[in-house]
Amino acid sequence: MEPSLPTTASPVAIVTAASRGIGAAVARELAARGYRLVLMSRSEGSLRLADELGGVGIQGSITDAADIDALVALTIETYGRIDAVVNNSGRYSDILQHHLEKLPMLTGSRLTLEPNDVDDLLGIPDAAWHAGLDLIMLNCVRMARAVTPHMLAQGGGSIVNISGMESVQPRLIYPLGPIRLALHGFTELYADRYGRAGIRMNCVLPGVMENASSSDLSITGAIPLRRYGGLGELAKTAAFLLSADSGYITGQMILVDGGLNRGL
Repeated sequence: MEPSLPTTASPVAIVTAASRGIGAAVARELAARGYRLVLMSRSEGSLRLADELGGVGIQGSITDAADIDALVALTIETYGRIDAVVNNSGRYSDILQHHLEKLPMLTGSRLTLEPNDVDDLLGIPDAAWHAGLDLIMLNCVRMARAVTPHMLAQGGGSIVNISGMESVQPRLIYPLGPIRLALHGFTELYADRYGRAGIRMNCVLPGVMENASSSDLSITGAIPLRRYGGLGELAKTAAFLLSADSGYITGQMILVDGGLNRGL
């Protein structure tokens, strides 16, 4: 059963970590498709982008349940419904840098080979693992708690979680990446539980995108398509999974990585 959309207005979408990068690209793509937007980020960037795109914004953190509740309340107060949600956490390594002082640089060899790094995997403190779980997986659980009652009441909806390719092929370059597997498990459980109500949940797994911090040209040689992924391409994938065009897709993990990784 597809979401019951209003006949007189465009669908409404929430996008988190929307001030830049993937979140901003998704917001722009959805705006171009006629969605009415509610954006949130830790900075004021989401407020500026929301104003530019004709939506509304709020400053807050996805790790704070009160901020997520305020985001959902603002959406219902402004538009009266929630048709789509994109759970994006931004560059989690930046947010957790106070726990992880050093991360290996992204290079082509580290993408194609088992890296022979001297980084101490077992030296990652418990605080980093807990913070990673809070940021990567529990934020999606909190959002689901907040939006699901509204989607149930209106007859459906669609949720896309932005995950990462490091869940498919763990690499030391992304030491907290395996936490994303918990998100994938939750996505499958949610899809099973709420599919009968017309609510779908899927994950998009970005590869090395054009906003990557590394400038090592050997990286593209490791990618079958021989280039970085475009943020616009990723945004279109998320928009597809939110749309009726993907109405029979739920509980799936979609790689957008130029063919770099295989299998889920």
